[in-house]
Amino acid sequence: MALALLLACAPSAHAAGTQDAGSYIQRVGTQTVNILKSPAAKPQKQAALAGIFAANVDFPWVARFVMGRYWREASDDQKQRYVFQYQRFLVRHYAVLFSDYNGGNFKVLYSRDDGDGEYSVGMQVQAADDKGSEPVMIEYKVRSEAGIFKIFDVLIEGVSMLTTQRSEFGAVLGNNSIDYLIDMLQKKADSPAPAKKS
Repeated sequence: MALALLLACAPSAHAAGTQDAGSYIQRVGTQTVNILKSPAAKPQKQAALAGIFAANVDFPWVARFVMGRYWREASDDQKQRYVFQYQRFLVRHYAVLFSDYNGGNFKVLYSRDDGDGEYSVGMQVQAADDKGSEPVMIEYKVRSEAGIFKIFDVLIEGVSMLTTQRSEFGAVLGNNSIDYLIDMLQKKADSPAPAKKS
């Protein structure tokens, strides 16, 4: 009887987790679009976007993954500095990139349970100032720990940000030191935002 009850409950729990993942990405997307459509100045938009990215990306895990095998070679001090600068670099890069858009529309198309508390959520995005183009397909990889969702990868038209950065960082570390990579990330995070081309 207990087994029968467990089996009866399992599908609904599975569906609830998948639905929650989709709802989570819907909320993050809505928050982002609201910022982009707001009349706030660009620096204020960048700061607000940075807050969203910082709160919703699993930076420690992502930073370790993209460093690959070199993570094992790094000292504790290097690991700490690298994760800190990597988060600064990534948040600034995407906050500056996104702040140039004026909003747009998006639609969550599906949410899939990948097992082990991980989910894939597909989204179709249409930029507000690019209505003549085809919409872009984005898939978010999210995981849930203690009921809290975090994003750990983004695939744009099937291309993974995670694997792309791992390849780029591997190329840098293949010819340079870990401290060189950390300094490079810091310089990029500290650099002023490029002026938008007219």
